[in-house]
Amino acid sequence: MADDKPNKADENTPNASSRVSRLIHWTKASRLRMAVVGSLAVVGFGSTFAAWSYLAHLAVSEENPATLARAMEAMDKENYEEARSIVTRMQGNSNEIDGLGSSLFVLGAVKAAEAELEWSAGRRRAMHLVAARYLQKARSLGVPPVREVQLNYLLGQSLIRANQAQEGIEVLEDLLNDPGMPATEVHALLSKAYLGVPEPDLVSALEHNRAVLSDQDLDGELRTEALLTQVDILRRLGKIEDAREALAMASNEQSPPALAKSISGQLEISLAEQLPADSEERAKRFAKARDDLREAIHQDPLNGELTRQAMYWIGRSYELEGKIPDASNQYDRISKLYGDTPESIIATLTKADLDREAGDYKLSLVGYRSVLESVGEPLTYVNRLLPLSELRKRLVRAHAYFVQEEQFEHAMALVDQFPPVFGQMEVTELRARTHAKWGNLELERAAQSSHLYGEEAWKLGRYHLRAAGRDFETLSRLRFATREFTEDLWDAAESYYRGQSYTHAASVLREYLHHESRRHKATALLRLGQSLAAINEPKQAIAAFEECIEMHPNAGDIFQARLDCVRVYRQLGNSEKAEELLRSNLQGEDLLPTSPEWRDSLFALGELLHDLGRFEEAIKSLDEAVLRYPDDPKATLARYIIARSYHNAAEEPAEKIKAAKTENERQKNRKLRDQNLEAALQNYLIVQRMMSLDSGHAENGEMQRTLLRNCYMMQGSVLFELKRYEEARKAYSNVSTLYQNEPFVLESFVHIANCWSRLNQPVKARGTIEQAKLMLGTLPPDTDFKLATNFNRQQWGLLLEEMSKW
Repeated sequence: MADDKPNKADENTPNASSRVSRLIHWTKASRLRMAVVGSLAVVGFGSTFAAWSYLAHLAVSEENPATLARAMEAMDKENYEEARSIVTRMQGNSNEIDGLGSSLFVLGAVKAAEAELEWSAGRRRAMHLVAARYLQKARSLGVPPVREVQLNYLLGQSLIRANQAQEGIEVLEDLLNDPGMPATEVHALLSKAYLGVPEPDLVSALEHNRAVLSDQDLDGELRTEALLTQVDILRRLGKIEDAREALAMASNEQSPPALAKSISGQLEISLAEQLPADSEERAKRFAKARDDLREAIHQDPLNGELTRQAMYWIGRSYELEGKIPDASNQYDRISKLYGDTPESIIATLTKADLDREAGDYKLSLVGYRSVLESVGEPLTYVNRLLPLSELRKRLVRAHAYFVQEEQFEHAMALVDQFPPVFGQMEVTELRARTHAKWGNLELERAAQSSHLYGEEAWKLGRYHLRAAGRDFETLSRLRFATREFTEDLWDAAESYYRGQSYTHAASVLREYLHHESRRHKATALLRLGQSLAAINEPKQAIAAFEECIEMHPNAGDIFQARLDCVRVYRQLGNSEKAEELLRSNLQGEDLLPTSPEWRDSLFALGELLHDLGRFEEAIKSLDEAVLRYPDDPKATLARYIIARSYHNAAEEPAEKIKAAKTENERQKNRKLRDQNLEAALQNYLIVQRMMSLDSGHAENGEMQRTLLRNCYMMQGSVLFELKRYEEARKAYSNVSTLYQNEPFVLESFVHIANCWSRLNQPVKARGTIEQAKLMLGTLPPDTDFKLATNFNRQQWGLLLEEMSKW
């Protein structure tokens, strides 16, 4: 009975269900309480799970510790996933820091094994490249001595399979004498590597392949593969009979019939190539080759690489036989059927070459662009039919062809597609030389062309030369540490100078002179002076010219330096120094009259003497120049200056006539004046005829036009002074006819009116002035009168209004 009585303590203590009910009730009272309780529950569960996971990890770690020994053991057993897992677990273990090289070795071996499982050749090469980087780092950090040979073998293998043949050769050649190495496998890898370097070493490849075949334990499939490699190497070496013997041996080893037929067809092509072009036997061998290759395609059950190669060689046989349309069609078919495969790449490239040689430049450019897009990253490019070195040679050859044929736009378009197959240095140099050749050719055309085309040619030529200068300057920066650095600077300076980018030319020339102590030194100083003179820095220009003259007295450039220095001295008003330099060129023993500098100095001396008012000396100097060099472009201007010298020389006796006190003195000076005027007239007429016969060069077109206009005006002036007013009027009329829409024509109308006045024709004189007023009204509002006349529009209006009242 006592047990049935409730316990007092039990009555006072709430039971578990009561507590849960109250908690639920409290939680549901608000959303905030629900969120708090929920968060606490999640945290609690998470903490519990983490604790259990950590305890489980400790248990497992104690049972299976992550060590290098276990990782190496797993790698040796080819349990690559386990090996990688162990190395990953070791990463946070500070006790294993000293084994970093070994850890990387394990990871490299794992990557190399995984690479062999990739289905894509590109992916395999990329994975082997990653493996090689791991193994190279492991090699530099060090691994246990017992593992060094294994590491080097894996490294050499991965490098070769990653298309880094030369690096792989350097690693594996050192292993051949190691007794622990699988010699046959190493020889096989080296044979492949020597075939895969940019310039295939066929002799070394053959030597190592023979070492493979010397292994008596080599199984049948590997021996057949080695024999077929032997056939290919011998064919490429031109040892066709030896290749045929090797092929027969491969056939005895039960080589795949499709492959044997394909190689037989290639051998027939090689034999046909050695025969005379018009030989009947040659045609038969080409036909036999195509039959064998078609049979190979027929027997290839996979329709894979062997079929593609056979199709390529069929196209090649057509090409070598001279059946270009058939070859082109075959290459086009391969290109369209097989995408980015090695056979498609070489077929597309060859089709582009054929299109280029046929003159279809646009289509060929499409082909080259397709090839370059297909190649992608050179690091992973592998193509035994078209090694990277051969691809580059053929692309450079195509570019050179475009340049030779003056198809510069196509040449530049091709160069722009060259990266990444070509490095930045190579592309920049090709661009620079293309621009330079294009620019120089345009300047040559401009110098020989009429004004209409020549003006555009000058602009285009200079544009491309400036572009060449920029590219050469960029190239110099890329090759700063090489011996070509200063030559690149020189090419940049010359291009800038010829492109009339004188500020850049001066800057590059200063840098060149700073770095170069011997080559082109005198010429560089000359070019620096010319560039500084062109950008209106006369004092610095003179300093450069004088350094060239004084420091390089035996250089041929000093004569041109004197000539250019004369122009700067004249600009500064130092005529005495200018004359001294010109006479140094003319009177020295180093220059002959046949040299261009002597000729130019003679012309320049005549111009200088004319400007100094020493007309008789100027006439003598320029007469000699024109007689010696009648076909020189400067002869026309020289003849005009002779005419001006005679014309100016007539002023002195004309003044003396006014001051003469006796008739005898007046007659004497009148005769001298008229002689000078007649001589001036004759020379003006000669200049006019010279320019009428010469169509003119574009570069000098505006100067020729100005000279011709001045000749007409000066003829009128001379005739007016000789009182031959009717002839003067006709000369001035030529100007008003030829230059109707230019302000200069207003002066001719004024002179014509003066002639009518002297001929006692005042009505015609006023009529001429009215014509001038009408002409003034038709000239555009923005016409610059000061450019060709001494008055502005308003002053001309006032003058003509005043003259109309005469």
